[in-house]
Amino acid sequence: MFQTQWHLWLQHTFDSGWVLSLMQFISLLGYEMAYTALILVCAFGARLRAGLCVMLAVLLMACATHAIKQSAALPRPTDVDAAVLDKGEPSHPFVVDGGGHTFWALPDAQATAMLRAQPDADYGFNSGHVGVATAACAGLLLAFGIRRRWLRWTLALGWPLLMALSRMYLGRHFLADVLAGWLIGLGVAMLAWQLMPGLHGNRRWQLPVLLGLGATLAWASLWTPLVPLDEAARLLALGLLVAWLQWRGWPADPRGIVQRVLRVLGVVLVYLLARPIIEWLAQRIPLPDAPITELLWHTVGTLLILGGGVALARWIPRQTQPGASR
Repeated sequence: MFQTQWHLWLQHTFDSGWVLSLMQFISLLGYEMAYTALILVCAFGARLRAGLCVMLAVLLMACATHAIKQSAALPRPTDVDAAVLDKGEPSHPFVVDGGGHTFWALPDAQATAMLRAQPDADYGFNSGHVGVATAACAGLLLAFGIRRRWLRWTLALGWPLLMALSRMYLGRHFLADVLAGWLIGLGVAMLAWQLMPGLHGNRRWQLPVLLGLGATLAWASLWTPLVPLDEAARLLALGLLVAWLQWRGWPADPRGIVQRVLRVLGVVLVYLLARPIIEWLAQRIPLPDAPITELLWHTVGTLLILGGGVALARWIPRQTQPGASR
């Protein structure tokens, strides 16, 4: 599954400028900004609890992907085969032809060792694009209870498959990478659905496990490079927000297009203002230049965005109810 023949077949068979542009566009939708927009729209334009479940799935998958990449430390196709194009451009591999020579063989050991010796190595296994796409899509399917068959197939298989093809076509991932991302993404989405209170029943263990997971990963991010600090901080902030909502009550979901649009626009405004506010606070509050400080500001920033959105969600319905101005 670490063979490069799949990539060579895709790149030679579909050697066209519009195909390359399409594959690049699909991959572009796999970065953070696209999922941020998806989560904000789902949570504040549709159903808050379900949208936060999608966010939980994305964050858990991001943490899992980072840990697996750092642990496996395996190369990308463009690291081991000079014939594989890197996003349409010639690649600069460590070896000329070092892909797996059988279906179950690993990439060339020399190329792997040379990659691991790099100061800022960019590892391949597993595919974060495919994993997060699968976690987000499966999270949507489970959290929103989607029942239409065509949409279920699209979310569980269709979009992740397109993302996998784009990553292989661009020479960024092996077949093993995308398959692992898809399988792990499905499992992570199921875990997020089980952990979010009120979606799969209200069980006493859900909130403590969610908070404990967030706190554990936040603590681990201070001591090991296997856990990404920013994603762990956002996960901790999400757990704290869910705990507060469970205690104080969840706001009613929006009704009608006006409320949906106003809530989404409101939280987007909060999102745009959050960074300058955090930067201003960081300048005014002297704290040591240490990882725990970075963890703190990431957590506070995420809480500011989500908490601000929840506050607007509580306020906007009262302003849009008939007769509210009387």
